[in-house]
Amino acid sequence: MAASIAAISAGVADLYAYFPRQHLEHWQNTGKSPSETQLTQALGNIETARRWQPDNAEYSDMQALLLYYQAVTQYQRQDQSGFTATTRQAIDHYRQATLKRPNWPYSWANLALMKAAIQQFDQEYLHALQRATELGPWENAVNTSVAEAGLLGWPHLDQTTQMAVIKNIERGIKRNKKALKQRLGAINKLTIACINLQASIDRKQFCGF
Repeated sequence: MAASIAAISAGVADLYAYFPRQHLEHWQNTGKSPSETQLTQALGNIETARRWQPDNAEYSDMQALLLYYQAVTQYQRQDQSGFTATTRQAIDHYRQATLKRPNWPYSWANLALMKAAIQQFDQEYLHALQRATELGPWENAVNTSVAEAGLLGWPHLDQTTQMAVIKNIERGIKRNKKALKQRLGAINKLTIACINLQASIDRKQFCGF
């Protein structure tokens, strides 16, 4: 009986998670921004999915990412207080995801990035950066998130963590050069990265020197 109830709960939760999962993949693959209506619907669905399966780490990750999309929309409307409050909610959900799935590098990388976005350069931020680089050294999305989060908080990093971030960028250049350059250019951190990279053919292609 218990197994049947668990299977039913998982099935219902997955039905509710289908819409936000598909839309997140579409928005990430195309770079398109969701409408407020789409975000509201997706957040409502994933909240329902989490009620059916509260221990599902993927759903915590999805809710966090949806909240960050919402925060970006608020930022674009120049609603700084809304951006900060919603990003903090995203941080809470990424924090839950790391507790439920501690070896998943994407949650750690995004936790560090969300904290950097609102300038929370504390021990949790540093720990998230370290865990992400340890667990996902060759994952493209992890590379870009760690690079962005690390460079945003560059003055707050010790030398060891700075070196880990630079090594992460060097790995990212080998596999994901175009996306990484776009992300670092968008946050005006490309110069910091380039002056700290080791001289190589990869750096010349990435930086121009």
